[in-house]
Amino acid sequence: MKIMWKGYIKLNLVTIPVKMYNAVIKRRSIQFHQLHRDCKNRIREQKFCPVCDKVLTDNDILRGYEYAKDSYVVISDEELRRAQKESTEAIEVVKMVDDRQIDPIYYLDSHYLVPDGKIGAEAFALFYKAMSEAKKTALAKMVMKNREHLLAIKPYNGTLIAYTLHYPEEIQGVDKIEEAETVGKVEVAPNGLTMARSLVENMSGDFVPEEYKDEYAEAVLRMVESKSKGEEIKVEPRAEKAKVINLMDALKKSVLETKRRGEAPKKAMATAGKRVREVRVKRKQAA
Repeated sequence: MKIMWKGYIKLNLVTIPVKMYNAVIKRRSIQFHQLHRDCKNRIREQKFCPVCDKVLTDNDILRGYEYAKDSYVVISDEELRRAQKESTEAIEVVKMVDDRQIDPIYYLDSHYLVPDGKIGAEAFALFYKAMSEAKKTALAKMVMKNREHLLAIKPYNGTLIAYTLHYPEEIQGVDKIEEAETVGKVEVAPNGLTMARSLVENMSGDFVPEEYKDEYAEAVLRMVESKSKGEEIKVEPRAEKAKVINLMDALKKSVLETKRRGEAPKKAMATAGKRVREVRVKRKQAA
């Protein structure tokens, strides 16, 4: 695995040399190019000034910030460089918090942190165990790629995992959504709630990540592969379930459907639980 960053964690006067790795592989989404219908060649977009009626090159273009309608301040590359922060090699821990205090909406990217060499291994292990026992998450700041990032660092399978967090100004509050205010005011029927609880219980199980895959991407790639070989593509329309307009009817049918499956959900839960335990054992053995 390729190292993406090297530096150290700073906890007050303690410094721990660490290396950072990407925890997630960002898979590119399936992308299509625009082709000319007549010759099937890829079209090219041009940068065009409608005022001067002229196609522009990169040398003709400046960077501008729109501070009012159709009014711009021109910012040069040199001015932008002077405004940027210099990169630093430190992740500075500013506070320890309870994990439950960080709402999931703040989480962004994730990276592994491991000790860099034998010198930092002892200090790394000490804080790993101390944070694990206290069930604490470290809030930290670091500068990377000319931007200051807020991190949540927590113990994870023998390493520390650093989650990049959104800043508060990047989060849109749910209070700005008018419909969200109505949910708490809706009166629900007791029998409807009973059936809803039953449906939730019948559909419950363990989260096994390995059970899920991007079926749409796989189908599109299979289609692309077949067409590239000149094969005819036959796409069968997906059968849609009949829509049930009445909520109570929908609940009754859903509950009955899960009941008809008998012990299938429980067996699936038991199998899923076994798979989870097997995955955890493998991870511990690999750690």
